[in-house]
Amino acid sequence: MKNIANYLLTFFLFSLGVSSCTEGFEEMNIDPNNPTAVPAENLLTQAQFSLSNLMWSRALNFDFGMLMVQHFSQSEYAENSRFNQNPSSFDGIWNTFYANGMNDLQAAMRVTAANENLSEAQRNNNLAILEILRVWSLQNITDIWVNVPYSQTFNPAEFPNPQYDRQQDIYAGLASEIDAALSKITVGTPGFASGDIYYGGDMAKWQRFGNSLKVRIGMRMADVEQATARRMVSEGFAAGVISSADEGFYFPFQSDQRLANPFFVDNTIGNRDDFTLSDVLVDAMKARNDPRIPAFGNPNVAGEFVGLPFGLTDGETFALQGTASRPSNRLRSATAPGYLLTHAELKFFEAEAIERGFINGNAAEAYNAAVAASMMQWGISDQIAINAYLAQPINAYDAANWKNSIGMQKWIALYGNGIEAWSEWRRLDVPQLAVPVAAVRTSIPVRALWPAVELGNNPTSVANAGFDNEMDIKPWWDVK
Repeated sequence: MKNIANYLLTFFLFSLGVSSCTEGFEEMNIDPNNPTAVPAENLLTQAQFSLSNLMWSRALNFDFGMLMVQHFSQSEYAENSRFNQNPSSFDGIWNTFYANGMNDLQAAMRVTAANENLSEAQRNNNLAILEILRVWSLQNITDIWVNVPYSQTFNPAEFPNPQYDRQQDIYAGLASEIDAALSKITVGTPGFASGDIYYGGDMAKWQRFGNSLKVRIGMRMADVEQATARRMVSEGFAAGVISSADEGFYFPFQSDQRLANPFFVDNTIGNRDDFTLSDVLVDAMKARNDPRIPAFGNPNVAGEFVGLPFGLTDGETFALQGTASRPSNRLRSATAPGYLLTHAELKFFEAEAIERGFINGNAAEAYNAAVAASMMQWGISDQIAINAYLAQPINAYDAANWKNSIGMQKWIALYGNGIEAWSEWRRLDVPQLAVPVAAVRTSIPVRALWPAVELGNNPTSVANAGFDNEMDIKPWWDVK
């Protein structure tokens, strides 16, 4: 952990140095965001922090994703829980994905490919790490906005205004990219000797994460491209996926406030108190006697766990905000990890893949293991308590209605990871969430708006993107 902190602090100081050296770049006709002398290790660290911090950020995660799935309610100025977003709401998110994190990955690929001091096996391992991260990032991007720039990105000389690709074409490209990245890995040879915050250059873990990502991509396509989904899911599981908590894909935030968990930064450093647990989440967990409630939230002033009704007017919110439970200290601590792909998720995918006939196995056992893995992730290790939870009829696996069993428990388990919870809610349609009476839209948003920066800088491509810039346009893979 000390090495991780050192890597991140080195990155932070380095990035300040790069920023301080950008004055006058316009006169030199040099792109300050594409420095040529930066080591690939620094670019890797920078990309990993930038992208992880974004996925766990206020703007994308708890002010959007966790509201879309009604895990959180807003305790101040509740317009976002009434679905009152506009294109400007997504400017910073779009720029951080494309101009920061993804751009750093592309630059690191160029530096790595040109590094003659690496053996072929190590060069390929390093490229595999970067390519897997690229695929993970691009899947998040397309799942947020649906049609986005893909085939013409990161080539501004030839495509200064990149076209928007259809999501089905992006997914076909991601399926090819993940296979190509995995084929480069040599497990017996290390990856990056420094700078890799996730796995420290351990290629066995990168291989398992890559296979797990392959499963996630395949399962997302399960209702629209069954043959491709079956191949990807079966191959991913056969090759070996995340099989324990320590193999999970998570970002270890640090106690230094510059590198801390965004929940901590927002609440403790920023002194913000804008979110509570929603009544939808708390009521669902209480109905299931769920022992994770104290791990998810803090009791209110009366010592009770109470969710704030979702999607209220500002006046209603102000009147009730003192009665509701806030997110837990566990979730909001400085060093709480950002869980981006977990053992629990893979067990849920396994149960679903068995039910769909993609792989062989016992779906009920995989489901039970998924719930147990989620419990352990949140600090509940008492197997007797876990077994008692699963023995309740409301929580027991129902093979005749497997989508409801898996969807409901996955919705709970993905608490904290708002964007992935939103993606799986859109795909599985569980639980049934209601549109608030005070909402400004007639349905729960199923995509984000293309940002104002794109509407202004790339208007022709946006106009030809395939549909209007509305939040009710379903992803290609959401057919139910």
